[in-house]
Amino acid sequence: MNLLDRCTTKEIELLNDIGLKVENKEYTKEELRMYESEIEDFIMSHSTKNGDISRFVNRYNSILNTIINEK
Repeated sequence: MNLLDRCTTKEIELLNDIGLKVENKEYTKEELRMYESEIEDFIMSHSTKNGDISRFVNRYNSILNTIINEK
């Protein structure tokens, strides 16, 4: 799957914001698993007290769904 083809500009910006560079290439299942793990780690590194986790889950949910459905 090519993430540039499947993600919106906003989603690509979100990935860039957490240090994941999106290239114009076909990603392997292993690379997709790595991206999924990086996104989940980023989300879980935030606090539940002020609602950060919920906010980031909402932001990254569509990207995670795209990746999970391709694996």
